Amino acid sequence: MKQKFLLLFVAAVTFTASKINAQFVDLSTGKTVTLVKHSGNGMMLNTETQRPVHIYVNTATNDTLYGRTGEIINGKVARNANGGFSYNEDGDYIYSNGEYRLKRESDSTGYSKKMQADGDVKVKTDDYKRKVESDGDVKLKNGDDKTKVEADGTIKVKEDEFRAKADDEGNLRVKDDSTKVKIKADGNIKVKDKKEDYKGKVDENGKVKEKEGEVKRKVKKDKEKVKTDK
Repeated sequence: MKQKFLLLFVAAVTFTASKINAQFVDLSTGKTVTLVKHSGNGMMLNTETQRPVHIYVNTATNDTLYGRTGEIINGKVARNANGGFSYNEDGDYIYSNGEYRLKRESDSTGYSKKMQADGDVKVKTDDYKRKVESDGDVKLKNGDDKTKVEADGTIKVKEDEFRAKADDEGNLRVKDDSTKVKIKADGNIKVKDKKEDYKGKVDENGKVKEKEGEVKRKVKKDKEKVKTDK
C-alpha cells in the first residue's frame, strides 16, 4: 500500500514539475525559449534577450499564446505576407521590431501617429504628413508639397508645377511648367526650355551644344562656332 502511494506521489510530482518547466517555442524564430512574466506590464519576456515575445507555443499544453497578455489565442493566428505569424485582435497595440507599440498616439497639439499591421507608420501634424512604409519607402507631405524617398535611395519632389527626381545612380531630373533639366551621373547635362525655345547639352568631355530659336552654338576645346539658320 505504501509503495503504491509512493509511486502515485512521485508520478504526481513528476507531472506537476513537467507543467512548471514547460517548454516554450517563440514562433518568430522557431526556437525554444525560457520566458518570464514582467512584474509591471505583464508581458512575457525572453530571459536571454530580455525582449518581449510576440506569439509563442506552450509545448506541454499545445496552446498558442499572445506575449503581451499571456492570453490563449488558439485558432486566431494567421500567416502574413512575409511568411511569419500575426495576431491582429489586440485593438490597442501592435508588435513591431521586437516591441509592443500603441497603434495610435495623439496629443492636444494636433499630433497623431498610427501604426498598421503591415508595418506602415503614419504621422500627422496639422498640414504635415509622413508615412513610413514597411518596405522602407518614406512619403512626406507638407501643405501641397510632396516628397518621396524610396528604399533604394531614389528621391522624388513635387511642388506645384515643379518636379525633381534623383535616383540611386546619381542621375537628376528637374522639371517645371516649361523647363526640363537632366543631369546624369556621368556628367552629361541636357536643358530644354519651351518658352525660350532653347535647348542645351553638355557632355562628359565638356563639349557644349546650344540652340535658341534659329541660333546654334558649339563649344569644343575652347573653340566656339555660332550658326544662324536662315
